[in-house]
Amino acid sequence: MTKTDYRKELLLLALLVAPLVYLGLIWQSLPDVFPAALNDTVQQQIQTKSDFLLLMIFVFLTNGLLYALFRYLPRTDGDQVSDPGIMHQEYYRVRFVMQLALTAMSCLIILMVQTGHYYAMERWAFIGIGLVITGIGLYLRNLQPNNYVGIRTPWTLQSAAIWKETHRFASILWTAAGIVFIAGAFFMSLITGIFVIFAASMILPVLPYIYSFRQYNQDKG
Repeated sequence: MTKTDYRKELLLLALLVAPLVYLGLIWQSLPDVFPAALNDTVQQQIQTKSDFLLLMIFVFLTNGLLYALFRYLPRTDGDQVSDPGIMHQEYYRVRFVMQLALTAMSCLIILMVQTGHYYAMERWAFIGIGLVITGIGLYLRNLQPNNYVGIRTPWTLQSAAIWKETHRFASILWTAAGIVFIAGAFFMSLITGIFVIFAASMILPVLPYIYSFRQYNQDKG
């Protein structure tokens, strides 16, 4: 198994905590009550500093969950990869792009508040997370068998056919969930959105795992 590159991990961790540091630096300068946006056809749900803190805690936890999901899921040695070095680089590249997108979204929301643009902050947060989920779903569709990236279960790593079917299923599932979440961002309340993304974080990794197990048993008759 290729060893962990701790310099790259430190870079990913720096991206993970950067919005938290940014928020800490400007926290005292934020108003206790946020004025409602003018000509806003959808009522702004975040109206106080405490509401905004709740939103950002949710965003930070989502970022951390995705980091942990991609960092600590086991990478299994096997014969699925002809050049593990190339896939190891791809593994970090995918994680870097994902973490960079989440960090940029988080910092943009904080910047909006810092500069007095309070319009529908929770909406933009939910849309950003939905875009990341959709992007992961699209990426999974044509992912080739490997030991670093994707739905790496004992059954997908044993069979190229199960790998393909499982990733096709996961791609549809993640893409649909992301699109639904983007659409729902225009209607969901802050608490509802937090509950939905929490539930999705439990369901999206588990269903492909179960699907791969069922595919393996069907192949075995």
